[in-house]
This record gives sequence, structure tokens and C-alpha cells, in this order.
Amino acid sequence: MLEGGVASFPHIHRDRVRFRDCDAMGHVNNAVFSTYLEESRIGVLGGLNAFILARVEIDFRSELRMGEEVEVRTSCSRIGTKSFDLEHVIAAGGRVVAEAKSVLVSYDYERGESVPVPDDLRKRLTG
Repeated sequence: MLEGGVASFPHIHRDRVRFRDCDAMGHVNNAVFSTYLEESRIGVLGGLNAFILARVEIDFRSELRMGEEVEVRTSCSRIGTKSFDLEHVIAAGGRVVAEAKSVLVSYDYERGESVPVPDDLRKRLTG
């Protein structure tokens, strides 16, 4: 997933670990990683109202602690007819703390069905 280095992950979201992110063991609870990914997806996509999340995979590499600055780097690795994949690297303090993949589907909530990925989004994700 890290092939190509930092330049292959053009979208960057930064956050800071909050006290409420941590569990009784003093590190970030694994469920909070999904929130970091969601915030990154919102930044990349400009919102989530035209998409539905179909899948998330997270490989945890290192623990995070309160006060650390988190950087989520995201790139689009695949665009299909109605869905696309985002690859994520979550880093803090110069180390990779997690690698993740999100699969999103373009979705029309009024009709309750998937729709083709819009051309403007295709250009933004591949540009």
C-alpha cells in the first residue's frame, strides 16, 4: 500500500488525538481510527451525501497516544462504474500507525440505489 511514497497519497488530513479518543489502556481506541478515516474522506470528497460506505479495512501497526498529531494521507487506487477505492496511510511522529482501505459507492438516497460515479469526481480523484 505504501508503494510510490508520500507523493502517491496527495490528499492530507491532519488531526490531533483527543483525550476522549483514548481508552482505559491510554491509547487510541481502534474504533476512533474509523473517525479519522471518515474526516479524511469528507475532505477528499467534499462531503459524504452522495456516497455510501461499503467497506473499511484497517491494519493497525502502532499505537497512538493523547496529544499526538495524526496525519491521514489518502489516494484513489481504483474507480469503477459505480464504486471506488481510497487507500489511506495514518501516521504520527514519523511512524505509520495504520494502513486502511475504504470502498465507497456513489449513491442516490432519494431513489435508494447506486449510481455511476460522477465525471467531476472521477477527474478530482485521478487528477
